[in-house]
Amino acid sequence: MWPKPRLGINPIIVKELRSRMRGARAFAMLTGMLLLLGAVSYALYRIVLATASYSPSPLSPQIGQTLFTGLAFLELMMVCFVAPAVTAGAISGEREKLTYEMLLATPLRPASILWGKLVSGLSYVFLLIFAAIPMASLVFIFGGVTPRDMVKTWVILMSVAVTFGVIGIFMSTWLGRTARATVLSYLVVLALLIGPLFFYILVGVLQGGEPPRWILVPNPMSALFSALTPAATVDSASGIFWGLGMALGGNLSVLTGSGGGAGTPRPLYHYTLPLYSAISLALYLLATRLIQPTRRWRVSRKEAAAAVVLLLALGGVVALAFAFTADRYVTVGALPTPTPAVAPQRVMVEREVVVAAQVEPTQTPTPAPIDPPQAISPPPTPSSTLSEDHQAAIYAAVVRQLSTVDHTFGSEPPNFPVVYLVRTTDDSVGDPDTPQAEPQIVPDPTQMEIVNGLDDLPAEFMWVNNADEVPREDQTDTVQGGGAIITLGNVHFQGEGKALVSVQLFFSMLGATGKTYILEQLDGEWQVTGDTGVQWMS
Repeated sequence: MWPKPRLGINPIIVKELRSRMRGARAFAMLTGMLLLLGAVSYALYRIVLATASYSPSPLSPQIGQTLFTGLAFLELMMVCFVAPAVTAGAISGEREKLTYEMLLATPLRPASILWGKLVSGLSYVFLLIFAAIPMASLVFIFGGVTPRDMVKTWVILMSVAVTFGVIGIFMSTWLGRTARATVLSYLVVLALLIGPLFFYILVGVLQGGEPPRWILVPNPMSALFSALTPAATVDSASGIFWGLGMALGGNLSVLTGSGGGAGTPRPLYHYTLPLYSAISLALYLLATRLIQPTRRWRVSRKEAAAAVVLLLALGGVVALAFAFTADRYVTVGALPTPTPAVAPQRVMVEREVVVAAQVEPTQTPTPAPIDPPQAISPPPTPSSTLSEDHQAAIYAAVVRQLSTVDHTFGSEPPNFPVVYLVRTTDDSVGDPDTPQAEPQIVPDPTQMEIVNGLDDLPAEFMWVNNADEVPREDQTDTVQGGGAIITLGNVHFQGEGKALVSVQLFFSMLGATGKTYILEQLDGEWQVTGDTGVQWMS
């Protein structure tokens, strides 16, 4: 019979957990793991402080990102080491101790025995995972990590634990000897950890370019890092450890700058989790047949239909999940080229606008300002339900919030003398899990209204076709004259007076940030009320 998990407590689970937790070994292992995580966290904290002296404050998001990535990586290695060990001897150990026949003589069905052994083994692994949550929560003090990142990480860790636990119990029922089952289980885990990386590097060397991302799908490390490093911008790769995580997560094109485009590729863990779920289900169903004392492969129609239903249900859930997130991830392609220009163009507003050369410490030849370009008729934007006045008010609120409150200088406003606003929108500058749309060119009337809405700020706002037109220092890539560059995303109207806008601020190689703002219409005015998803900072 196929397993039919019941709501009642399986006596095998009670017996195994009692025998496991009565001794000092389980608690010694738990204490040792927490001490190791604490020591590694402190070491990473000191390393980041020593290598990030440019940070305006010790509570830098870079510290939080590095600490959380290191903790997640250690947790993954712990899962890979412990999960097969606690299940590889579950059935074979009973046979070697000659107690398996005694279990079969009880009213428990063989499938219930298998289910109890698997749940009891995985329960201890889950205990090790959940015990690290309080320590991992300390990263929220530094920032750079959201609760959603933590949830995604723990879902991946639990999925890996279940899959590796099922691999161990399958080997135990198949081989019948604990030593052989343990060795073969670890060989399979090692193959999943190293094999995809080896072929990924080999294909890259043979092709002389970036290899296909799908090669890394079976690798649990790639799944984990793809969830931790989703930002599709080079500036988010702060530090060698973070950059290595982006490479393992299939974001090599981001680091090399060869990705291009405004789209964000679907993270690898979106494929790894369904793959691991299918492997776990298939191996568990096979194990329920191998544990039968007789007539192992005599499958009734009812049992076959139940297996098919389970597989179809898994496929349906995966298909629905991909369908609901299809608009968030698009194929990376080339950006539409804006109207070419030989110099930064500015919008003529009612107040006087000072050209960049007047605020630079060293005078450089500045081309004479030219008239605004002819109006361009962009395709419909995702916010077509909003008028240009509302879009201008939303963008003005976003620029005001980013340049005066959420900048990277500290607690005081930086008072940028000049702020360059990029005409072409780009949704990839914020959280990749937010809605993505094709880049649009902000219409000239909207540009003028945005600048007018920021008239009370000390900065001069100039519109440019792209960030490459802005003059910068050669060595540090700092914007000349103490200025900054702001890239806006599309306005995604959510209904009920709410909207989402991605935005990025850049003023030097080591001074940039990006996030996605939530705006609400309060008392007839659009105001920033919070942010959502991933915020990156360098």
